[in-house]
Amino acid sequence: MTKAIQRAVAHFKSLSVKTFEVPEWADDEGKPLVIYVEPFTLKDKTRLQVAARTGSEIDALVELIVLKCLDSKGEHLFTIEDKPLLRMNVDANVLERISQEIMRVDVEGIRKN
Repeated sequence: MTKAIQRAVAHFKSLSVKTFEVPEWADDEGKPLVIYVEPFTLKDKTRLQVAARTGSEIDALVELIVLKCLDSKGEHLFTIEDKPLLRMNVDANVLERISQEIMRVDVEGIRKN
């Protein structure tokens, strides 16, 4: 690996994982679901662009949620098999808010870099 790519990879690894809560999806004890979101890669952005080009805005929104929503261990919260349920059986307002949180720019993170 060249020094430049090592620096680029090190920078990416230093980026923080975002977290936010979804109170509507609380567990039996009333604790909201916590969603973890890792920084975007070019591969992520390509998947979203393909979803937007070949489908609807809703398809792209669902793809974003399936792609980027993780649990505290880094495991995906949703799978491809969950897409129909997300489209048809989940509150659209909650999904829109989640997608907005995922896409929110971390201004403090930018300032640090």
